[in-house]
Amino acid sequence: MSQTAPLPKAITPSLEENLLYLHQMLQGCDDFVFRPFRTAADIPGMLVYSILSTDQNFLSQTVLPALYRLEMRPERGFFPEAIRDRLPFLPEKTFTGWPDALVALSGGSTLILLDGVAETFPAATAQVEHRGIERSETEPVIRGPQEAFTEALSPNLAIIRARMKNPDLKINLLKLGEKSHTDVALAYLEGEIQPALLAEIRKRLSGIKLPSVQESGFLTEFLARNSYTPFPLVQSTERPDKVIAAMLEGRGAVLVEGSPFALLLPTTFWHFFQSPDDYFQSFFVGTIIRWIRYLAYILAAALPALYLAFTVFQPDMLPLRFLFSLSAARENVPVPTVVEILIMLIALDIFREAALRLPRSIGPAIGIVGALVLGEAAVSAGIISPIMVIVLALTAISTFAIPTEDLRSTVRIFSYALVLFSSVLGLYGFLLGASAILLHACSLDSLGVPYFAPVATLHWREWQDVFVRAPWPVIGSKQQKIKAQRRGRH
Repeated sequence: MSQTAPLPKAITPSLEENLLYLHQMLQGCDDFVFRPFRTAADIPGMLVYSILSTDQNFLSQTVLPALYRLEMRPERGFFPEAIRDRLPFLPEKTFTGWPDALVALSGGSTLILLDGVAETFPAATAQVEHRGIERSETEPVIRGPQEAFTEALSPNLAIIRARMKNPDLKINLLKLGEKSHTDVALAYLEGEIQPALLAEIRKRLSGIKLPSVQESGFLTEFLARNSYTPFPLVQSTERPDKVIAAMLEGRGAVLVEGSPFALLLPTTFWHFFQSPDDYFQSFFVGTIIRWIRYLAYILAAALPALYLAFTVFQPDMLPLRFLFSLSAARENVPVPTVVEILIMLIALDIFREAALRLPRSIGPAIGIVGALVLGEAAVSAGIISPIMVIVLALTAISTFAIPTEDLRSTVRIFSYALVLFSSVLGLYGFLLGASAILLHACSLDSLGVPYFAPVATLHWREWQDVFVRAPWPVIGSKQQKIKAQRRGRH
């Protein structure tokens, strides 16, 4: 839109003046169409819409015929409320000012302008092509719902509403982005979410000042209020069942037009280890798999650093036979162990990024084959030791066992940090670095909720869904007790 034309505050009764202003504002926007018409009361008018985002069949078959039959006349420059009986496709709200009208026009609505009327009617004719509902790519499960969110906000909200047929499900709509005017939805369950928490989420959303919001990730740092931590303080998901489960726990969900990922908050560290698979099978199996994930996270972050600390600084703590085997394997390696580890970690991250950027059909295959070929060639050339390949392979596999990409990114950072600490002070450096990471995590909070809650807050009754996946009857009774406690506080 042109920025040279002054922006009047109000729409005038003169159709000619309104069209002159619109032509100035839409100069260079060749997708906008001006379509004249005349009502049965002989009032000239104009339809203004975009051919790219408007359902022209609905426009031709419903909107225009109704306007041709319109016999009402405006009173004192405005139509009475009864016009909606004649034009049922009109929304409840009309526009008397240009800023809101131009936003609606850009979003796909059709503006109906009539001579002698100082308002415009936005007909809901938006039609934007979007991707259909598909399987989740980033959070696959073996058993359970397979559907995932899309980039369109309305179908995403419809899925949530269909899964939670309850009037307590509240959906608040707002627009963010001073130029993009992106639709954003806040979904929550009334009676489950704490009022103070809901007020804080609304406050942080209303305080977001950005020229454009194209993805839910734009809002993460505003909602977390802490950009200087590698830990994710807001959970993202593309699975509707996880959103429903989060709202039942008293959390809020933020969905953004154009993004298939919903934001869940507040978030604790333990939320990232919970997978829908845990709840679709036996609680014994779910508990064991969750323990495996915790172990995988520890191995992915600590294994390279522990290997460095024990082999270089504390070799006397290793069994003698293992030490001899290790020394023989490293006999011809020309670089120090710390350099060897850093080279392999960097190579591992390069392969991971390359596999992500390549087409999905060949990316995983190229990454696996490339890693095998390069690892075999490096061992044959004597650049790295065979034990190092085993350590890095176990580290990579452990990383992939972490169920969320948000947490996988942080474990890679911690792996480098612990290696650097261990390269200076050995095992003592490892313990110092691990303690620093743990203390930093304990200092974090998500919307006032401690990051390690309920473990750090010693609410042991709520540990039933942290370290173990409790049976469903226990989870249900626990939620009822928590709700009763909340009602008692308020």
